[in-house]
Amino acid sequence: MRAVQLEEVSKRFGDYFALKDVSMEIEDGSSVLLVGKNGAGKSTLLRCITGIIGFEGRILTLGMDVKKLGREVRRLVGYVPQNIRYQEDVKVVELVDYVADLKGVDVFLDEVLSPLGLQEVAYSRVGSLSSGMKQRLAISLALIGDPKLLILDEPFNNLDPMARNKLSELLQTIVRRGRTVIASVHTLSGLIHSFEYVAVLRAGRLVRILEADEVSRIVKPIYKIHVRVGESWRTYFTDDVFAKLSELADEGYDIRDAWIEEPDAEELLRAIGG
Repeated sequence: MRAVQLEEVSKRFGDYFALKDVSMEIEDGSSVLLVGKNGAGKSTLLRCITGIIGFEGRILTLGMDVKKLGREVRRLVGYVPQNIRYQEDVKVVELVDYVADLKGVDVFLDEVLSPLGLQEVAYSRVGSLSSGMKQRLAISLALIGDPKLLILDEPFNNLDPMARNKLSELLQTIVRRGRTVIASVHTLSGLIHSFEYVAVLRAGRLVRILEADEVSRIVKPIYKIHVRVGESWRTYFTDDVFAKLSELADEGYDIRDAWIEEPDAEELLRAIGG
C-alpha cells in the first residue's frame, strides 16, 4: 500500500509555480528525505500532502483523497511545519493534554516527552524553552497517537548534534515499526544514512528519487566536526556525522558544544541532480 501518491501536482501563487507537475509514490513503512535549495518547493509540497493548501492535480494520503478528506488526513498525520508558533505562557504538559484531546487518545506524559529528552521541562512554560527544545517539543506532539505518517519540515533546524542524533535514531525506530516518514532539508546535513530514499526538488519540479545508498555512491560529503578540548578546538573529518558523534561521545568528549561544518550544499545538490 502507498502512504502517499501524487499525480501531476502543481501549485501556483499568481504567475509563479511553486510546484510543477510533481508525480511520485511513497510506500508504507518507508522513509524519504526531501532535498532541495531554499525555494525549491519542499514546504509547499508537504503542505499539499497534508491538505493545508489547495493545489492542482491529485494527492492520495493514507489512501484518502486530500481534496475531499483533508480534515481526516490532518487528524491521522503527524505534521511539524518549518515555522512553529506557540502561545508562550502555556505549559508543556498543557500542550500535551490539548493535542491528546484533539486526537482522542490517552497518553502518559513521560512516554510523550522522554524519546527526545524533554521530561525535565514538562511543567515549564513554552516561552522559557530554547529554540531547540521547542523544535523537539513540536516533534514529540506530532508523534502523539502513533500516526501512520509523519511529515517533518526542516526538523533538524535548531538542534544541537546530540539532539540531531537522537532524532535520527528515533525516526529510524518509527520506520522499523512500519510507519512512514517524510522529512525535508535544504542540505543533506549528514542525514543520508538515516533515510531509505532521497527525493530531489529543483524549482518546483521533482528531479530525481534515489536510494540513499546510491546517493552515498554518487557523493561522498566530508563533514568537519569541531569539538572543544579545554580552551582550544579539535577537528575531525567524517562522511557519517552521527556515527562520528557517537564515537566522540563514547571517548568522553562533550558533543553538546560540537560545531559541524557542512560541505557546500550547492556542490552536493549538483552532484545528485538538484
